[in-house]
Amino acid sequence: MTEDPAAEWQAGYEVGVEAAAKALENDAKKCDCFARMEVECGCGAWDDNKSLTSARAIEIVRALKELG
Repeated sequence: MTEDPAAEWQAGYEVGVEAAAKALENDAKKCDCFARMEVECGCGAWDDNKSLTSARAIEIVRALKELG
């Protein structure tokens, strides 16, 4: 039986994309909606430079599967 390097690469790619999405998803769960000041914030929502939500980041990473 011949190994298919492309299929192996694709499988690894999909595992990596899902791992990235899970990491972002887990990070999003750390949000402290009751933070009263920046030092209490666990998700970075106090940071004015935050340009996209974790939910959007998850969508972007999972969309990579469609390209693969």
